Formats: sequence, C-alpha cells, structure tokens
Amino acid sequence: MKKISLFTLLLLGTFSTMFSQENDTIPKNNYLRVYLDGASDSENYIKVKLWYIDYVRDQKLSQVQIIINSQPTASGGAKYSVRFIGHEKFENKNDTLQYVAKVENSNRENRDELTNVITMGLMPYLASNGQQKYMAFDYTDKTKLVEQSIDKYKNWVYTASLNTFLSGDKVSEILSGDGSFSAARITDKWKTRLTAGINYGSNSYETTKYSFAGKTVIKNLKGLVVKSINDHWSWGLEPAFYASTYSNVKAQFSFASGIEYDVFPYSQSVNDLFTFKYRLQPLHNSYIEKTVFDKTSEFLLNQIVDITYTHITGWGNISSTLTGSDYINHTKAYRLDLVNQANFRVAKGLFFNVTANASLINNQLSLSSQSLTPEQIILHQRESLSNYSYSLQVGIRYTFGSIFNNIVNPRYEGGVNIDNEIITSGETAD
Repeated sequence: MKKISLFTLLLLGTFSTMFSQENDTIPKNNYLRVYLDGASDSENYIKVKLWYIDYVRDQKLSQVQIIINSQPTASGGAKYSVRFIGHEKFENKNDTLQYVAKVENSNRENRDELTNVITMGLMPYLASNGQQKYMAFDYTDKTKLVEQSIDKYKNWVYTASLNTFLSGDKVSEILSGDGSFSAARITDKWKTRLTAGINYGSNSYETTKYSFAGKTVIKNLKGLVVKSINDHWSWGLEPAFYASTYSNVKAQFSFASGIEYDVFPYSQSVNDLFTFKYRLQPLHNSYIEKTVFDKTSEFLLNQIVDITYTHITGWGNISSTLTGSDYINHTKAYRLDLVNQANFRVAKGLFFNVTANASLINNQLSLSSQSLTPEQIILHQRESLSNYSYSLQVGIRYTFGSIFNNIVNPRYEGGVNIDNEIITSGETAD
C-alpha cells in the first residue's frame, strides 16, 4: 500500500482541476461512483469542488470507497490518512495517502488540502474510467520548499494552559484555578517534555454565624523521557517535584520508571489507542507538620498500573483511564482512579477540554496529626480523611511553536500520574 506525505505532494505541485471544452463528453452514468466515509464537515465542500464524481449513499453502490481519519501531531496540527478502497472493476486496487495539516491552518485551508489529496488519490481510478482526458495540472508554489526549511523553534513545542476547576467530596466543595507551561520535543524514537504548574485557591465561606477565608498553594515540576522500543512497547522515565499546603507536603521528590504496551501498533494509531502501563515510583516526602503516623519525612515505594482507551476523531479525542496504585512498603495503602477526558479543537492552536475524575482513596499517609480547625475543613484548606473524591474540570489550552513537526508519537500519554498522596482541591491528574 503506497503512502505519500503532504510534503511529497507539495513537491509534486499544487494543482487545479479543469474540464476541457472538447466536443466529446462522458455519459452521466459513466462517472466514477464514490462513497465518502469520515469527511464530516468537509463533505459538502469536497462534493462542490469535485463535482465531476457521482457520490453514492451506500458503500456497496460505489466503485471507490474513501475513508478519512485524522490524529493530532506533536506540533498541535493533525495528520490525515486517506484510504482508497476499490470495488467492482477496481477490486483490489487500494491506496493510502497521508498529509499533515498545520496547527495555524484555517478550516478553508484544511478543506482545500484535503480536497487536493483526495483528487490526487482518485487519479488512477479516473484514468481507468476514461476521465483523464478532461483533467489538467500545473505547479503553483515554488517557494514552499524554502519556507518549510526554516523552523526557528527547532521542533520544540510550547503549551500554556489555564483552567477552572470544580471539585467536591463528602465535606465540601471548592472552585479554584490553575495554570501550567510545558516545553516538548517529539520524534519517532524519543519524546521529551518538561512541565511546570501551579494551583492557587482563594476561597471564602460566610453565613450568619461564620465567616472564613483561606487559600491553598500547590506546585508541580515534572519531566518525561520516553524511548520507543518497537511498534507496541515503550520505556519511560518521570522525575518530578511536588509541594502542597493542602496535602501537608513540604517537598516530594520522585523518579518513576515504567513500561507501556499498546494493543494497537503505534504506527496505526489513527483512530484508537489501548494501552497497559506499569510504573515503579520511589519517592521521598518531607511534611509540613508531623503526620498521623508520626512521620516528619519518609521514603515510599509506589507501584502504578494504568489501563487507557483513547478514540481519536477529526474534532479532537476522548479517553478513559483506570489507574490503580499501592505502596509496596505500606501494603494496605492503595488508590483507584477513573478519569474521563474530552478535548475539542476550536481553531488555530486553541483547544477546549473537559475532564471528570472519580477516586476511591485509601492511601492518605501525609495527613497531619494536628486537628483541623473549622475554617480549614469548611474551606478545604487542608486534606481531611475521606474514602472517595470526584471532580469536574473545564478549561482552554493554547499551543504555539514549531509548525513543521509532523511526528505522531502517542506513547506514554495515557494514565493518571499519581505523584502525590491525594488529587483533590484543584490538584489535577495528567
């Protein structure tokens, strides 16, 4: 099966399609019959541009079935895979073309590029159908090679995010905000990322009898290095720093190593990812106050298992992750998390995201031995004993940087990165 990237297509030249004014015309019932699958909001545009084709309502009626899939790239754009499957006299005449849409593309530009790729893929079928004599091509952009050779970001991509957060449990509810900034460089063989984040909550509670105010501060610094082993396996390292006034953690240093297996080959992850990941995470905690276990600091050995399913569509992606963890040197301390996420592409690097979490908790080793004051409980300033939590997060994300990084590397992205005792009160999971 032949695969051609958009870059190669551009080298061949951008083209326009015209019908000649010859006296002989092709009979209407001899036009190529095509069934479009996955064109979504571009379907009508394609039909207008490629008007010399008969579009059928059922793939069984078609001579060529076109299946269009897309997947996010490392630079925030999208990689399209367009499959051509022949039927009837074109049986076993199949092909696949690929191209990458840049993150700053407008909807019109994406539709034009997709239409051009479809036209290129239909050329062999149109030629066999006797329609090639009505087609003409020309080369329109001789500066494209020069433009694409210049990348001031050197394949690095930077992401800034801002989120609002609503969470609750048996004792209270809280609204807070968080922000983060990350730098990443991704290739087929390696993935490197550094992320810094801070969460600041300023809250108040007031009734006729009580009036309280308080705040929480949570800091994160995380690294990620992933090595591709083969088309199903990956190996990764995750150093991290964490501090939280809420969880009674003055400083936590951790270094996790792990292995991931994807049921689907990574190279074919256009639509779906189904991964299993195991990580071993040694960590050292220093506490703000002495814990209920009479500790001011301690070493812990955490093991984490993630099961993640992700479905990728043209408008973004949805995923669900089940994560279990326990401390090997505290066998009765464990935690289960279920995380559901949806990311929607709005325009030009701007994304809208929704995340819903539900957790079963039995690993609160950092709980302070000091009795909580009423305001700390009501305002959710400090972590209290609880066997469950839930949260709903809604936010936006903006990505900028290298626009020429066309690498698709979905390794090691699923799962909840549990590098703290409890994820509540504005603390988010990656």
